[in-house]
Amino acid sequence: MGESSRKKSWWRDSTLITMVSLLVVVSLVAFLQHGVDGLREGGENSVSIIRQAAPALVLGFILAGLLTVLFPPRVVGRWMGDEAGAKGVLIGAAAGVLSPGGPYVMYPIAAALMHGGAGIASISAFSAARNIFTANRFLVYELPFLGVPLALAKTFATLWMIGVGALLVPVVFRLMPRSAQEAARSRIGASDQEETP
Repeated sequence: MGESSRKKSWWRDSTLITMVSLLVVVSLVAFLQHGVDGLREGGENSVSIIRQAAPALVLGFILAGLLTVLFPPRVVGRWMGDEAGAKGVLIGAAAGVLSPGGPYVMYPIAAALMHGGAGIASISAFSAARNIFTANRFLVYELPFLGVPLALAKTFATLWMIGVGALLVPVVFRLMPRSAQEAARSRIGASDQEETP
């Protein structure tokens, strides 16, 4: 099953098709509004963004690859799989709170965990915690710039959203068409244990 999903043609990837379609539409609008100069300026800005993001992206992918070696699928599945229950959600949330870097690091780590067999609730907790509260951001930015009272108020007022996300994302996912669920599972390399009955 994993073998067939890996051999799937790149041009049949719905995410890639969506991105290419958006690129064509945005390029056309930019050309109609600003002509060739608009396309050139957009290209230069794109190259600049790639130069800034490339080191973090490369390091994030390397980190994700090493994590799949350090934490093989059976280990990730045992600690963060669907059957791990609340323990898996807590581990996912803790990993999100402690994870370093920005989105260029976060999403490769999330992908590595999903490929390893982490459950949807655990990944939801990881993602929500990473976006809502991280130890590094709290200590380095929020406390010094916002002050202790506001930083703590913000933290206590939003932490509950991590649990809500971990509860609701799997429910919403199961409400999606079965074809969409299967496409998502094949994309993230989910193990057979995550199949819905």
